Amino acid sequence: MAAVSTKLSSDLVIVVQTGVDVQGKEVLKKSTIGKLLLTAADQDILDVVLGIEKVLNYSVNEIQKNDHNAITSV
Repeated sequence: MAAVSTKLSSDLVIVVQTGVDVQGKEVLKKSTIGKLLLTAADQDILDVVLGIEKVLNYSVNEIQKNDHNAITSV
């Protein structure tokens, strides 16, 4: 039996560094933006996040794209 994956949705997670704690470790905060276009190119996502970073008070530490899929057998 073969499996087929169908993309249902994608979310964008932007991780920013908001400072350091008393032990010197990075303090990170996540913001999630849902309902990305399923056809959004990685470069377009990067360009948008870099634009968002310009208006934030913090630097972007990591960009995550989370895809949600349904897996069915055929």
